[in-house]
Amino acid sequence: MGHSTKLRTLFAVTAISSGLALTGCGGDDGKDGQDGVDGASVSAGSQQLDVTTSGFGIPEDAIFVAPDAVDGDDITDALAAALFALPDDALVVLPKGRFTVSQTITVNSASGLTVTGYGIHETILDFSQSTGDDAIRFQGGVDITIRDLGVYEAPKNGIKATNVNGIRMAYTATVWEGALEANNGAYGLYPLQSQNVLMEHNYAYGSADAGIYVGQSNNIVVRNNTAKNNVAGIEIENSTMADVYNNLAVGNSGGILAFDLPGLEQAYGGNVRIFNNEVYANNAANVGSGAVGIVPPGTGVLVFATSDVEIYNNRITDNDTAAIEIASYFLADSDVANYPANYGATMTNGWSPLVKNVYMHNNTIARNSTNPQGVLLADIITGYTTSANATGMPQTFPAIMYGGIGELLSNAGQLAGFDALVGPEAQADGVDYDAYAAADLICANSNINANPAPDYNEVNTGLVFSTNPADLTVDGAGNPVPNLLIDPMVNNTYLNCTQNRLAPASVNIGNKVYGCAGDDLAEAACSL
Repeated sequence: MGHSTKLRTLFAVTAISSGLALTGCGGDDGKDGQDGVDGASVSAGSQQLDVTTSGFGIPEDAIFVAPDAVDGDDITDALAAALFALPDDALVVLPKGRFTVSQTITVNSASGLTVTGYGIHETILDFSQSTGDDAIRFQGGVDITIRDLGVYEAPKNGIKATNVNGIRMAYTATVWEGALEANNGAYGLYPLQSQNVLMEHNYAYGSADAGIYVGQSNNIVVRNNTAKNNVAGIEIENSTMADVYNNLAVGNSGGILAFDLPGLEQAYGGNVRIFNNEVYANNAANVGSGAVGIVPPGTGVLVFATSDVEIYNNRITDNDTAAIEIASYFLADSDVANYPANYGATMTNGWSPLVKNVYMHNNTIARNSTNPQGVLLADIITGYTTSANATGMPQTFPAIMYGGIGELLSNAGQLAGFDALVGPEAQADGVDYDAYAAADLICANSNINANPAPDYNEVNTGLVFSTNPADLTVDGAGNPVPNLLIDPMVNNTYLNCTQNRLAPASVNIGNKVYGCAGDDLAEAACSL
């Protein structure tokens, strides 16, 4: 950027708020195959002025937003001005302290932008008085990073990015203080309809929907984050090629979720790997609405109508309802006859209520299923409780629970008419309603029972419906009757199969590759 352009932009910004310096600069961390050095590149003649708590170096020729602001100041105008008409590869630095922001900050079509504070606790933007909905919104653009700051009390969503190719959210917090309530904001960190999404070292607390969410996106890495006290801790929705690893999900209603929901622009997802996460005590009351409102409180990991998911080497403990739940969409809407009328258009695009090819292995599971609850499982819990003694089933609710009804209906030929709805692109991706082949099966093996004595034997695997069409029975209204099949998780019978391992996801931002196929090649979790 030329000297005269810099001066014109500087004068425009200063007219709104004094104290802004403007020069574009670039930089990011990470190199293929090795850990990167986190810091901005320092241009000739410039020096590193400061460093964030995460180790990100700030050069003196960055764009500094209201550097003289003190706690409690409203920096809305200064922030909006600094993020307007940015040069490529700009680095924008927010001040230290807790500041008021009174409207949505929108960034359009930025290229190579980095927005940083000085740390999650050092730079806090308080949106409690904001008249907008989202706190910070990126619309379009390429290779954008937001980092080292906290967004508090957003009216709706914390940090949202739509239609971005290359979005990195790192060392960033979204927080709704106090109890988890329905009137908290919906999403914390919220990339949507984007490509090359990297979410790392973030903290999400108090979202009434999902704390860390990636939806309708492709090529995703979610690693080393903490999601606490949200309805859904971490959620991958209608997205492909996603790796979720080395995260902590604690105190949410549901820890980690993979959903495919009907009616969205990207109709379905897949190739989602959930591995090496710590998922414990996700027992918060579910105050959410919409699809997330059906998540049973006490859920460790939930796969809902998403196919091609691998769940492995996680430690899943102390979740009241179940460690892992696998369910087709029929569990939420059992009106099979009306699916063509209700969901025909989205089924043509490839959305399917079925769940196929889910492989659960080498997870350490302990102290789950002691107090099963939730609207989604209400009938199952009741049926299990009332029939346990009569059938001789163990008293402890299954730690791994598979609904099975979609597979049963497919195997019994009850969904054959749905094949006519599937469009050619979805057919090419293998979407169908035929009887389940070996590659479609839901499999669980080599999971580790970590229950202490005397409860060691009370870790179970369960099916709500037998998948054998010979076992299909209906009630007076024509609805399938659940069988509630349960056996021990170790050496289990019902889900005892294996599947091929899924491919790792990778993210390319600024021609640097992140994830198990990039900068984490040497990470232990990537060798599991």
